[in-house]
Formats: sequence, structure tokens, C-alpha cells
Amino acid sequence: MDRVRRWILYHNVEHVDGPEEVAIEPDELVVLCLLRDGRPYVRSFVEHYASLGVKHMVFLDNGSRDGTVEALRKYDNVTVLRTRLPFRHYQLYMRRYLIHRFGKDRWSLTVDMDELFDYPYSDVVGLGSLLRYLNNGGYTAVVAQMLDMFPEKPLMSVVGDEEELADSEDEPLKELHRFYDISGVRIQEYFPTGGNNNVLANEEIKWFRDGIKTALFGHRAMLSKHPLIFFDDKIIPVDGTMHRTSNARVADLSCVLFHYKLLDRLYKQAVHAVSEKNYPNRHEKYEKYVDALEKNPELQIKRETARELQNVNELVENQFLVVSGDYMTWVDLEEEKRIVDGMEDAPRRFAESYFKARVETQTLSARRFQRQVQDLKSMLAEERRERQALERRNKTLDVQLREIQSSRSWKLITTLGYVRAKVLGKQ
Repeated sequence: MDRVRRWILYHNVEHVDGPEEVAIEPDELVVLCLLRDGRPYVRSFVEHYASLGVKHMVFLDNGSRDGTVEALRKYDNVTVLRTRLPFRHYQLYMRRYLIHRFGKDRWSLTVDMDELFDYPYSDVVGLGSLLRYLNNGGYTAVVAQMLDMFPEKPLMSVVGDEEELADSEDEPLKELHRFYDISGVRIQEYFPTGGNNNVLANEEIKWFRDGIKTALFGHRAMLSKHPLIFFDDKIIPVDGTMHRTSNARVADLSCVLFHYKLLDRLYKQAVHAVSEKNYPNRHEKYEKYVDALEKNPELQIKRETARELQNVNELVENQFLVVSGDYMTWVDLEEEKRIVDGMEDAPRRFAESYFKARVETQTLSARRFQRQVQDLKSMLAEERRERQALERRNKTLDVQLREIQSSRSWKLITTLGYVRAKVLGKQ
């Protein structure tokens, strides 16, 4: 059945617009997106990834009726494909199809239309530099944590017919949905949920579940996935679920997918999803959305635990994202490079000398620190040896004392002492 569905999908994808083949360098990225009726997201999505430095975006449309395809055709760095096969049975195959066709031996980012990817210190480390870092480390997958963003005002979920689902306006996602809440995120170990036969470079990276949607709707969501991968001959992407990747060398930092599901149109989307039941094992989630929003049409998502997002780096500070020491060294080098490149010749030479001296100082400090650590270890080892020798002497004395106490002489001395004390007592 697996091979049959792959064959059926392969012969039921049509080219709609844009180049069918894309040349990608090792430090360039292609974005792959499976979508349906994503018109309100088009502008925010394309502009975000273009500003991030993405080389090309490929969209596989699954029967949009709201002008999504027409809106995407306006952009140059976009390819649009179409299939009308049922999403319920083919969604994982569709995602694999995009990776196999456009992601072979290159970095690709598989996301939904309501997900905007970002990574720690992207204000310093450009996308090409990030991919070079991953290439240098021999990594083939990156964990990203989904973070639901929401507006300050309550949702305005109004019941409407199917035609109202289409919304021709571009939703200003980043401007309106600036808040997030991580108080309900449940953390568990990366293994075994993250995938099979993976090598995890940083054990501080965990697998996240639940979050704000669980608190609002009772929906138990999985928040972690591997959207950014290098598809070589070993890795298995979309391994049984879109969240899991197997046989991967997982990078030592985690990234974020800003998730814009909690919009005013959520109620209409949920009603539509429930009526179609096009999501395998997921329509119950949308039933919970419908039930909660019908009971409370003006749902207030922002609570006391919510925070307003300033930049992606704060997610490292509050430990939602993880970075390694090696990555932070890379960030420092990129920042130094940016400072030096922006200077005139004389200041540049001065800055280069300064940074070189700083590196040498840091190296000397590191060596001095290592010597201090080694001296401390030696001192502790000596104290441990002395303590062990003292314990051995004490054990020897204890044995000798027990031998003396069990001897005839000791028993005789004890008896004589008892008799003497008794005699003296009578006097």
C-alpha cells in the first residue's frame, strides 16, 4: 500500500507555476510547504522567509479555493504544484514527496503555512552561516519547538457559512500576534519520541508537549519536530508522523516555529475541518475548538503568564530554546566579523588586533583556569588519599582493639578490676 500510494501521488502532482528545478548551494535553503486555503498567510509567510534569506519556496496546494495559488504566483522565488488527492490519506506522502523531489543532498525546511521559522541569534548569524555551522558539525536534522502566538485582544469567533472561510486580506501576523505563554509546556526526554537511531549532540534538548492550546481547549499537542533537515542517504524524514525523523545526527541547538493558529478565523477553520473530517485522527481536536469557542465566542487567550515577544533570543534566556557552547562561539565570531567588515581600513586593523588579542587573552585565561582546575583536582586527590590512609589506620586500630578485648589477658584485667571495685566498695 505504501508503494502504491507513492506511485499514485507521483502521477497526480501537476506543475502550476514557477521553476520545476531549483539550484541550491550547500549554504542555501529551500522551504517546502503543503497547504490548502492559506490566503491570509501568504504575504507574511513569503516576506518572512525571503527576509530570512531563503533561496526558494515550493508549495504543494491541495485544493485551495480562497485565492491562495493566485496570490503565490505574484512572487518570483516561488514554485507552485497541485494535487487533488485526499489529504486524509496522503498528507505524509505529500510531505515526503516534496523532500524527495526538492531536498535531496541539500538543506530543506518543511513547514505549514501558519509556521514561521527562526533560530537563536538570527540577528547576528545569517541563514547561510547557520547552515555552514550545521555542515561543519556533520548534522542532518534540527529540532524546532512550536510556539503558539496570539493577540492581546480576545478572539472574535463568529459562526459563518463556508464562503466566509475565504479571507482575501493579508493577516499581519507578527504585528498583531505578539504574545506567547510557555507556562503549560510539558517537557520530556528527547528519546524515544524524537526518532529511531538518532544521535543527539546536546542532551539539554528535550521533547515538548501541550502548552496554551491544552489549557484552552484540552487538546494534547506535540510541540517538537524536525522541520530543518539535510536529506542524505541515511536520514528518514516524516517517519510515521510529521514530527519524527530517524537516522539523523541532531544538531546541538534548538530553533522555534512561531505558530499562528490562534486567529479570529479559528472557529471557521475548525467547523470546516470537522465537517470534512479530512485530518486522520485529528478531527477530534477541531471538535474541541468548536465546542470551546461556541461556549466562549470572545475567548481571552492572554493570561497573567503571557509574555510579549521582543526577539527570538529571549527564548534562549527563558530556556525554551537551547544553544551549545560551540554555537555561542560561532555567534561571537560572526559578530566580530560583522563589526570588522563595517569599518574603515585603519579602524578595521585596530579591531582585528583587538579581537585577536581578546582571543589570546581568553585562551590564556582558559589555560590558567585549566591549571587551577588541575591543581584543585590534585589537592582533592591528595586529601582523598590521606583520608583513605586514615580510614585504613582506624580500621587497623579497631581490629587490634577487638583482638585485645577478646584475649585472656584483657578478660583477666577486666575481672580483677571488677573485684577490686567491689572490695573497695565494701570498705
